[in-house]
Amino acid sequence: MSSGNLTADRRFAYAQMLRKDGDAVAAADLLAQTLELTPHWAEAQFTLAETLAEADRKDEALAAYNAYLALDPADSMGAAVKLALLGANSGDALPEAYVRRLFDDYAARFDTALVGKLKYRGPQILRAAIDQAQPYGMFSRAYDLGCGTGLMGAALRERVQWLGGVDLSPAMIKEAECKGIYDELAVGDMLNALHDIESCDLIVAADVLTYVGDLAPIFETVRTKLDGFFAFTIQKKDGDGFALGAEHRFSHSRDYITALAYQKGFEILLLQDAVTRQEKGVDVPGLVAVLS
Repeated sequence: MSSGNLTADRRFAYAQMLRKDGDAVAAADLLAQTLELTPHWAEAQFTLAETLAEADRKDEALAAYNAYLALDPADSMGAAVKLALLGANSGDALPEAYVRRLFDDYAARFDTALVGKLKYRGPQILRAAIDQAQPYGMFSRAYDLGCGTGLMGAALRERVQWLGGVDLSPAMIKEAECKGIYDELAVGDMLNALHDIESCDLIVAADVLTYVGDLAPIFETVRTKLDGFFAFTIQKKDGDGFALGAEHRFSHSRDYITALAYQKGFEILLLQDAVTRQEKGVDVPGLVAVLS
């Protein structure tokens, strides 16, 4: 992305080279000079914050992230995530604009990267769990939260009469539309979509709750639209509660899911360990759940 100022662009590019070579201090100084020329360049401000954090200048990094948020309140680059990892906020959820940008950029290569490189098999695991909880018959209405390119929809299609889906990313929805799996697709937030749909006898969330920390609002809203099963996968956390990891994904503990399910009026039919993906060739611990 260009600032429109050739000198600033050159300084920015050189600063990125210095970062790559491990000289975060020199890179931060050069980025500060860049911002003197283009003080409203949000990307340079965010990059300065990242570079200051790499240089272990935490207080300056915090100030730089907040300065970025003043330029881009929607937070399309995820400053709130960085602030949470630095201990400056609670980190209950990822910014919608950040998630949308992330997956819009990822959509065209999503299936290949996820299945081929990360060995993703969340839809197969979730389908098997649903079949275990309800071995027979068809579901009349199913809704896929965070449907992405339609991997979960493809796994479900033969067991559902009507299938809807929602995703924050327009590019991901476009990929899903091309597959012809869903009866209805929408671009938007999960909670808003749930408020708008008719009651379903199956609601699924395959590896999408990893982008939300506090799951209480999701559980509450699903409960009002459910006449059957709520099935999902999550990344597993040891101990209690939930936490945001360096990979910008939330993990949730078994005790957290158990307590929240009972609190919101669900019966737990299945809650098991599961590995839906790998990171750098290593299995990522997870959980698969089916509630009613």
